[in-house]
Amino acid sequence: MSKQEDVVFRKPPERSRFDIPYGFVVKCGLVLVAAIALTIPMFWWFAMRIEVDQGEFVVLIRKTGPDMTNDQIMAKDDKHKGPQRMILKEGRHFRNPYTWNWTRAMKATVIEQGKVGIKVRKFGKPLAPGQVLALDSSQKGILPDILAPGRYYLNTYEYDVEIADMVKIEPGYMGVVTLEVGSEASDPFAFISGEGERGVQAELLPPGTHPEYSNRYVHLVTPIDVRSQKFEMRDQYAIIFPSLYGFDIKVEGMIEWAPKLEKLPELFVKYVDETDLMASGGINNIQQKVILPFARSYFRTTGGKYRAVDYITGDTRIVVQNEVEKQLKETCGKLGIEIKSVVIKSTEPPAKIREQFQRREIAKRKKEAYEKQIEMQIGSVVMIGQKPKLGADGKQEFDANGDPAMIGGTPKVDEDGKPVREGGRLTQVIQQRKKDRAMQIGQIRETIATQIREAEKYRNVEVTQATKDVTVARINLEAAKDKAAGVKAEGLADAAVLVMGFKAEALGVQDKVDAFGSGDKYATNLLINKLAPGISEILSNTEGPFAKLFERFASLQTGSGESAKTAEPARVEEVLKSVKIPQPSPPAKTNEEKKPDNTEGRKQQ
Repeated sequence: MSKQEDVVFRKPPERSRFDIPYGFVVKCGLVLVAAIALTIPMFWWFAMRIEVDQGEFVVLIRKTGPDMTNDQIMAKDDKHKGPQRMILKEGRHFRNPYTWNWTRAMKATVIEQGKVGIKVRKFGKPLAPGQVLALDSSQKGILPDILAPGRYYLNTYEYDVEIADMVKIEPGYMGVVTLEVGSEASDPFAFISGEGERGVQAELLPPGTHPEYSNRYVHLVTPIDVRSQKFEMRDQYAIIFPSLYGFDIKVEGMIEWAPKLEKLPELFVKYVDETDLMASGGINNIQQKVILPFARSYFRTTGGKYRAVDYITGDTRIVVQNEVEKQLKETCGKLGIEIKSVVIKSTEPPAKIREQFQRREIAKRKKEAYEKQIEMQIGSVVMIGQKPKLGADGKQEFDANGDPAMIGGTPKVDEDGKPVREGGRLTQVIQQRKKDRAMQIGQIRETIATQIREAEKYRNVEVTQATKDVTVARINLEAAKDKAAGVKAEGLADAAVLVMGFKAEALGVQDKVDAFGSGDKYATNLLINKLAPGISEILSNTEGPFAKLFERFASLQTGSGESAKTAEPARVEEVLKSVKIPQPSPPAKTNEEKKPDNTEGRKQQ
């Protein structure tokens, strides 16, 4: 039989009623071990673990150990109870909760750019009377050192941190340093303290950042504007002073000044107060308490030497301005103020004097303007023998136009005794016109010479042609005379023939008249022969115009026969005389005779 069979069939021992089964004990032990194995890690993880996030920290507080005294706020060391100097930064930490306690996570102190941190120690010995800074590590109070920009894990049970602005001096400014802590001044009446002594220091801070001077409990830095300042003397700051004869003169101007760097701390102590520092940076007090009183005094003493009318002209103003500037530079320079310039912008004498002078000046300016216009038109007179005008300093003076001023000399005259001028619009126009006229005269003379030459050529041609025409005309004249004589002879012959024909006709009529005995009878016969064919009836009435026609014949027949005979020859002669014999016409002129003789005219041309 096997061993297992022996165990199974062995007779078990007798048990008491209080006996615990071995298997149960083993199981309970295993459960206890498992519980302990699970509890320890859970306790370690959940009860002892300290999680600190980034940028945070926690302060440890010991629960066990010797107690602190009443005057202590920090544990003396890590064996004593109370807040510890040691802190836990970001990360994972494990501490026994029986021995240690810890605060909630606190933010680290972050100092931004342009800022500084001033530490104040909370524990240690109290400061001595009159002491401001904790110079010993065993003392509590303000520490002289500062914290630069960055992140700091400072135990809040140990330190407080005051965030302050870093001292920054802007361009154009200088920092005046006042030491707040140190020994007493060796000379209590001095404006500037020595090195290490409380008070205003001689050292100046240049433009830039100065973190070492940013602890306001150690150094007080006051930026002072050292740029050039312009003090406007107007309105309530205008200066009024009496002139030589008692007239009030009001002066407005400007004073440009700047503080001297070597005297700046002393100026700060003497004239700058807190109110003025907040209002203008200390500028107003220097202007109103130093510069303005001196300026008023010098304007009264220097400006009161002149008449009121003298201030209307520019010369007196410049003289007074230069003299006041000189005195201000000398006086203010000793006080640490550099006077750069004094400018008088305006002076106001009494109204009546000013108006009278203004009218005179306006008339003077108009006269100068008119003279200038005239000079621009006709030019300036050329002077001979002038000399440069020299001032009191022996230097060349200049006129209002910036040209060298000249004196003396006599005007230059031309051949007519008139002053010679140069420049000017009219003078230039006259000179140009003279040039144009000379040019035109030259052109005309050239044209005349050309025309004369051409006329001479034409005259020679025309004279030759005229001589030829005269010769031809003379020949034609002789021919015309011969022809005229022939025509005249022919005309006379024709006239003689006509006369003889008229005479023959007249003799035939005479014979007829003689046959009738008288001319009236012949005329009556001729009339009756002409009228008889046309008369068909003869009226018996003897009245009327037609009967009167025949009355004439009746009166003729009753006349004397002798008288008729003597009258007929006379009437025939009258008829012959009344007959006009046509005269022969003159011979017609040839073309050569009709052409006028222009030889004389051409000669005249």
